[in-house]
Amino acid sequence: MPLSMKCVSGGCGPGQVPLSEQGEPPPVAEEMDPLGAGAGAARVVHSDMGDPGIVKSPSDPKKYRYIQLANGLRALLISELKDGEWGGTAVEADQDYKEEEEATAEPRQEDDEGDSGEGTEEEEEKEEEEVDSDFEELNEEKEAGKRASSEKQSAAALCIAVGSFSDPEDLAGLAHFLEHMVFMGSEKYPAENGFDAFLKKHGGSDNASTDCERTIFQFDVQRKYFRQALDRWAQFFICPLMIEEAIEREVEAVDSEYQLARPSDSHRKEMLFGSLARPGHPMAKFGWGNAQTLKQEPKEKQINTYQRLRDFWKRFYSAHYMTLTVQSKETLDTLEEWVREIFDKVPNNGKPKPDFSHLQEPFETPAFNKMYRVVPVRKVHGLTLSWAVPPQARHYRVKPLHYISWLIGHEGKGSILSVLRKKCWALALFGGNNETGFDQNSTYSIFSISITLTDQGFQNVYEVVHLVFQYMKMLQTLGPQQRIYEEIQKIEANEFHYQEQTDPIMYVENICENMQLFPKEDFLTGDQLMFEYNPQVISEALRWLTPERANLLLLSPEHEGNCPLRERWFTTSYSIEDIPEEWAGRWKEELALNSDLHLPEENKFIATDFELRSLDCPDSEFPVKISSSDRGCLWYKKDNKFKIPK
Repeated sequence: MPLSMKCVSGGCGPGQVPLSEQGEPPPVAEEMDPLGAGAGAARVVHSDMGDPGIVKSPSDPKKYRYIQLANGLRALLISELKDGEWGGTAVEADQDYKEEEEATAEPRQEDDEGDSGEGTEEEEEKEEEEVDSDFEELNEEKEAGKRASSEKQSAAALCIAVGSFSDPEDLAGLAHFLEHMVFMGSEKYPAENGFDAFLKKHGGSDNASTDCERTIFQFDVQRKYFRQALDRWAQFFICPLMIEEAIEREVEAVDSEYQLARPSDSHRKEMLFGSLARPGHPMAKFGWGNAQTLKQEPKEKQINTYQRLRDFWKRFYSAHYMTLTVQSKETLDTLEEWVREIFDKVPNNGKPKPDFSHLQEPFETPAFNKMYRVVPVRKVHGLTLSWAVPPQARHYRVKPLHYISWLIGHEGKGSILSVLRKKCWALALFGGNNETGFDQNSTYSIFSISITLTDQGFQNVYEVVHLVFQYMKMLQTLGPQQRIYEEIQKIEANEFHYQEQTDPIMYVENICENMQLFPKEDFLTGDQLMFEYNPQVISEALRWLTPERANLLLLSPEHEGNCPLRERWFTTSYSIEDIPEEWAGRWKEELALNSDLHLPEENKFIATDFELRSLDCPDSEFPVKISSSDRGCLWYKKDNKFKIPK
């Protein structure tokens, strides 16, 4: 199947479902003040309309507004209020929340060490007793609560255009370490774990991640506490304490993440693959960081890790590097007022963003086009063919790699997998480029094909590789096919048109990263839709996918004891061998096409008519039996609630 991916895409192309328009931009009208503020006095009246420049799904009820603050921070506001609902003004919302806090506030203890956000011990014991006594009632409401929980949550995510590529050479993992350290309290809210405790108390959660060129922070919380949580969270980007005494504890947390990742075959493959990059390229860096790189080596080299952390924060955590997404059941005007008031204080250092786009073709080395035999953690045979191609971000409207992955991952007649299965050589196949910085960044894009092999497939691995190369040759010979592109385009457009609403915290995380990649109009569509059929762009991407540019990585427990080499950080056992001359020679010549391989036939089952049929049966509370035989029964219930064509 095609590898699920976050392609870089955006607008409306032929064959797509037309997208709905949003309202007008928020006008500012002048009206005479009926309270008599003086002749000619005016008061500002906002409408709560969304931004018409942002294309959204017709099934998406949310409103969107894009703003840029004076400090350069860019934000997307998402209101979940439906037409006709009124969330009040920002002042009213703030007042409601203040009253709620005052009503539930705990008396301040004299020996409080800080704003932990936690209740008193007596209250916790009382709550435990209440939970015990109400256990049966809570159990009955558990499922209903789960269904409603996402509606109650408000969420925010912030993406910074800096990641592990910016790690200094002598402090591997510093960007990841800083992602941890900024949460160690702030000048306004100094309690070391106050934010986590606040979220825990109010049904929320938070997370963060560091990629090659981006770092993302996100949280969610019950709506009534969103304004307060937003203010607490923002302080990590305004005035974090980054307590020096917390460094050793957080180094252990970073090291723990690294230790948990070590048994993962996917992480081990990535680190081995990154080590093949040419010297000086940031792909070869150890972005995870661990106790060795952040604690032991700095001590030996007399490096002040604390000062370097603060310097890294000042240099890279700048407002003009940041994109923010907030989502809540508030008016857009309320969200805008909150965001401007809170995030306008994030500093802007005025320095240019990190840029690695000049470091292209990192894998143009003799070590790349070889066979790497690896001992995996899992007891499986797996083959991965990888190509490094020029960065594809600028082709997001065409998505050439997505088009190719669709064909590679096709499982029907004439596909790679169908032929391999006939020979009993493979169980599954995935192809494409995923959304991580490892697969797609400003220096290269990776296109890979991963095949789960049978024992027979492992014994005939070069025959399997030969079959893949024959298919790639066929694609290059036949060239891009507009019919196939438009089929994929229609399927993606239909899915986008009728997409279901996702968990707010996942949604804002995705959108804030999209804001780093796409123009405003494509924030919501850029990673989902295919907009323009451009055969030249697709052909250029195909041109790179040749045998002499491929890296072969073969995982198998059969390699145990025959792999003397060790990858430095994940200690993966591997060996390197040249491609056998017999096969290298066959691939250099004109590859003969395999008659068993061909393009997918026309897909006649792509939906085009989405009109809902009128009711042809009475409403029923439960499904009704409409057919029964010795082979089974068929029950039916008409959907009269959601009314979507699924």
